[in-house]
Amino acid sequence: MKKITCMIWMMLLVICCKKQTNTIDPVVVHYTANILNGYGSGSYKPGDSVHIWSRICNTNETFSNWSNDSALLKGRNEWHSWFIMPAKNINLTANIKTVTYQLVYEKIKGKSVLKNVYYYFPSNSKGLVYLFHGSNGLASNWTKNYENTAIIKDLVAENVAVIITEAEEVTLNNDTNGDGSLRWNTSTLDSSSNVDFANIKAISDTFYKRGYSNRTIPRYCIGQSNGGSAAIAVGSFFKMKAIVAYCASGGATSSLLNTTNTPIKFCLQQWDNNSVMGQQGNTNAIGNASGLMARGVCSGYDVNVSSPVYPTRFSRNILISENLSASIFNELKANNLLSEKNFLKGYAQTLWDAVKANPSKYPVVANLSADQMAVVDEQLSCTSADHQFYSDLNKKTIQFLLLPCK
Repeated sequence: MKKITCMIWMMLLVICCKKQTNTIDPVVVHYTANILNGYGSGSYKPGDSVHIWSRICNTNETFSNWSNDSALLKGRNEWHSWFIMPAKNINLTANIKTVTYQLVYEKIKGKSVLKNVYYYFPSNSKGLVYLFHGSNGLASNWTKNYENTAIIKDLVAENVAVIITEAEEVTLNNDTNGDGSLRWNTSTLDSSSNVDFANIKAISDTFYKRGYSNRTIPRYCIGQSNGGSAAIAVGSFFKMKAIVAYCASGGATSSLLNTTNTPIKFCLQQWDNNSVMGQQGNTNAIGNASGLMARGVCSGYDVNVSSPVYPTRFSRNILISENLSASIFNELKANNLLSEKNFLKGYAQTLWDAVKANPSKYPVVANLSADQMAVVDEQLSCTSADHQFYSDLNKKTIQFLLLPCK
């Protein structure tokens, strides 16, 4: 009996061993994403989120579209796009087009003082866009910050004229209302007592008199932060065709949002950390978009999500070479400021706090010029989806202006 029992146990042991021996871990198959004329190539598992970017555009170039397997992008045909990796190899090509223009700088009389104005009027333009800076900003911000100049190039590529000026408080360097910042006046809605409105009217009249434009050409507004609120206020007051507000909910224009019939779109940052806007501002903006639509006014919103940093990200601005950009990237990686998938841990300020605390660990970043540091700050604020104007939705923005809610 013992002998039979032993044989049974031996047979069971053999069977179990065979089962264990035959158990094979599933092989995870990877497929290749080949990004031509851009970045993001690599080996990915089906279901992975894959970010892709077009190559750096020169000053006379802008992104046109993605081709080949572009159906994967689900209609997001922007210079920075993403897709879910399918169970096959894919190819995507970034197509670049030439855009030729030269912004003109001039001091033009506003209501009472000369204003800094940048402008460009293509022949037979199909529209005119006013661009508004944020708190403590300058008109020149639109000419030197990469993300801002990118929207200008895309507007010009669509044969749309641009006018850029600045808040009266900025021109006078005087915080006239004592709120602690140099801002646009968005609370007084008229073109006589509100000098910012009066300046827009005076500058526009100057261009009409010169024959650069005419009153039949559609007008639009784009602004960021306080400039977003200014765009809503100015665009609504002057009954322009459409408005896009970045990192803004409307601020002091909240009552205006209950009466305006001008189409308004809100472009938000996923992790906006601004003391005035922030996450509550995002909630307010989404609520305002819903309120407009409930009244039958064309509206909507988009949220820019955080994205990985890639080695040449900082060379989007010509102040930083590709080699220097790669060195900055490597320094961030070496100091554990980037995740395994190269997302920034925290915000741009996280980097500056780390450099201040231990500059010897950041020899590359610590020795950048002030202008180069501003480039790094701009780009990290974009990738971390913080309070920053961004070019990731340029085409959707322009489409909304020219064809609201189409």
